[in-house]
Amino acid sequence: MNEQRVFKAVVGKQAGWWNIWVPELDHVTSTRKSRKIAGYTRSLIAAVLGIPESSFRVERESVSAEEFERRYTEAVLATDKQEKK
Repeated sequence: MNEQRVFKAVVGKQAGWWNIWVPELDHVTSTRKSRKIAGYTRSLIAAVLGIPESSFRVERESVSAEEFERRYTEAVLATDKQEKK
């Protein structure tokens, strides 16, 4: 039996919105309702990769709004440096 691929989702709430970032794919989505986080995360991954939602697992890490912003900004800056090389 094959193990399912696992994606990490970093989730932080800011100004009434739940921001969801999948670092491995460098994509973000958001929702106002916490009960929709799992579905939005799965939809995002499936759409970006063109794979069925049932073909992977998601591990969620909840962080503060400040921590979310710090990590995301750090990743964007690192990507910008890589692209300028």
